[in-house]
Amino acid sequence: MTLFYLHWNEQELKERITPLRELKYTILSHWSTEDTAKFGNALPDIFIISLDRLPSHGRQYAQWLWEAKKRQHIPVVFVDGKPNKVQETKLKFPKAIYTDSSQLNEVIKKLVDTTAKP
Repeated sequence: MTLFYLHWNEQELKERITPLRELKYTILSHWSTEDTAKFGNALPDIFIISLDRLPSHGRQYAQWLWEAKKRQHIPVVFVDGKPNKVQETKLKFPKAIYTDSSQLNEVIKKLVDTTAKP
């Protein structure tokens, strides 16, 4: 299982993925606004996007992810963010999952359990 975490501050990103390491999954991440994340053929199983910084950038990644049918099965989890930014994102991506950092590990565990079942 591969998780991909997108957050627009390198130090904060490192702090945010630390609790996820206890889940023992492969965790990839991206923080730079100077370049785009590279996936190639190795797309993640779960895509996590922080709405705390540059939420419009995060929404662009979600849009890219779900615009192709071959990627629409990948769950997108939006984390944190100001209420107005979360609401704006919910209007655009109603099928995404929304949570805060304190609940993220539990959300990921439930997603893995759901997607792992035949």
